[in-house]
Amino acid sequence: MNLRRVWPGFVLVVVAALISGGCGGGSPATPTTPNPITAEAISVVVTPGSSTMLPGQTQMFAAQVTGTTNSGVTWSVQEPSGGTINSTGLYTAPQNTTGTFHVVATSQASKTAQGSAVVAVQLSQVVISPAQVTLAPGGSQTFTASIAGPSNTQVTWTVQEAGGGLINGAGLYSAPKTEGFYHVIATSVENAMDSATAVVSVTSASASFFPTGSLHQARGFHAATMLNDGTVLVAGGANKASDPQCIGGIVSAEVYDANAVGSTVTGSLNAPRYSHTATLLKNGNVLVVGGFGNTSECQGVGAPAQNTAELYDPGKSAFSVTGNMSFPRGGHTATSLADGTVLIAGGGNQGVGGTGSATAELYDPDTGAFTQTGSMTVARFRHTATLLQDGKVLIVGGVPADLSAPTLTAELFDPTTGAFTATGSMATAREQHTATLLDNGKVLITGGQSPVAGSSNLQLTATAETYDPSSGTFATTGSMTEARNSHTATLLTDGTVLVAGGGNNSATAEIYNATTGSFSATGSMEFGRAGHTATALSLPSGIYTVLVVGGGSADPIATAETYSYGSVWDY
Repeated sequence: MNLRRVWPGFVLVVVAALISGGCGGGSPATPTTPNPITAEAISVVVTPGSSTMLPGQTQMFAAQVTGTTNSGVTWSVQEPSGGTINSTGLYTAPQNTTGTFHVVATSQASKTAQGSAVVAVQLSQVVISPAQVTLAPGGSQTFTASIAGPSNTQVTWTVQEAGGGLINGAGLYSAPKTEGFYHVIATSVENAMDSATAVVSVTSASASFFPTGSLHQARGFHAATMLNDGTVLVAGGANKASDPQCIGGIVSAEVYDANAVGSTVTGSLNAPRYSHTATLLKNGNVLVVGGFGNTSECQGVGAPAQNTAELYDPGKSAFSVTGNMSFPRGGHTATSLADGTVLIAGGGNQGVGGTGSATAELYDPDTGAFTQTGSMTVARFRHTATLLQDGKVLIVGGVPADLSAPTLTAELFDPTTGAFTATGSMATAREQHTATLLDNGKVLITGGQSPVAGSSNLQLTATAETYDPSSGTFATTGSMTEARNSHTATLLTDGTVLVAGGGNNSATAEIYNATTGSFSATGSMEFGRAGHTATALSLPSGIYTVLVVGGGSADPIATAETYSYGSVWDY
């Protein structure tokens, strides 16, 4: 018995007995000792004790109360964002949050008597294998699916696209004769909301991706620059902090040797950076400029941009500081001009919630100094800059501010005058797109994020267009087979363009043919990527290859792979 809970009643009984005895006469009263119910005697058990659920799914919980005649409970969820539960015990998992949460039943007889159940909310319980596969037209592949949680582990198999092939109840998929990307879906029989998707690339191309040695550090939105000896400098990249809005840069760098299928750690940057630029100079050094910096300076709105710059010397395997820019920039562009100077244009001042700039400046390797040049006609970052065959620079798209709609405008920088002038506009406004100079002198613009009609939202786009310098106009060309942003587009030696990854870490890739103006599927990457880099190389074996490394910001990866084509590949 808890003495502190009965002590006041005990005192009253003793005092009453003394008063009664002190009055004389009469028989002494016989006190009745109360038998209160204590919290220690009450227990609450919640069933089921644990549950694995999908976002938005419901589960009925029950509570058994012992130690009191009052069996009522009050239901609650311990975590503020952990979902809701009504007075009957019907729990609804949160729609947009995953994690582990606690459903709590509190006895109405005593608030200190509680029972709880653990709820694990997962995005998907179905896992499909393989997650991506490349098949020849008419080829076949057996898929398997596993489900964690429900007692019924059966799935139904479907193909998303009409004419995208056939799949039977055992998961045996037969590809169509038509090349392209298709999606095999496994759906839980118990819960139709729970499904997983595998991407199938159907192509007759003999070129393919092959895994190679990984980086020493995971990174995305980094910079990759081919050095004069054929190796690739991989520098900086993104790193997520504890604040979900705060993604800052890292200082590590490494040199990747495709012949040795691996990288070697080299000197570190003097400042943390991601979404920076790294440009090979005529003297063989690499100019690293700007980027978003240290997570400790986020203040809830993303890492601020840097105005610093540094040089990498391959002979010394070290970075050294050089002159500072006039403005901090991240998500800007850097273009090596014919005279050896480097044009730095635009950029945002913050990684999240930033504002773009219309300013531009030139870096002179001889003096190590930046000087301001003419400003762009529109403030922008997440745009592209392409050196044309006539020596001018084409600036395309981007956003004036982080929460603004992308622009469809474009302009030209003339190194002889130091001025920007407007040129024709794109058919589609876009940011985080790519721009690739083709052998015919035109520029291929692919993908990106574009406005949704009648809304302030953005969406990925599969559209593509080309810019013709001779007319100063854009013309639409064939669309990609998949919408993408933060992808790569690499000119190959045969004049085609390899477009890879992007979007929600896609593993697919496709080839643009400038002659036909169309895209066609090629082999898929081994890993899904966005914010990665792709660098065209030529190996001594005669095989041309594209080195693809890293990707991601919140959860960057360290894997690398090569896309091989040409020579021994009948491509």
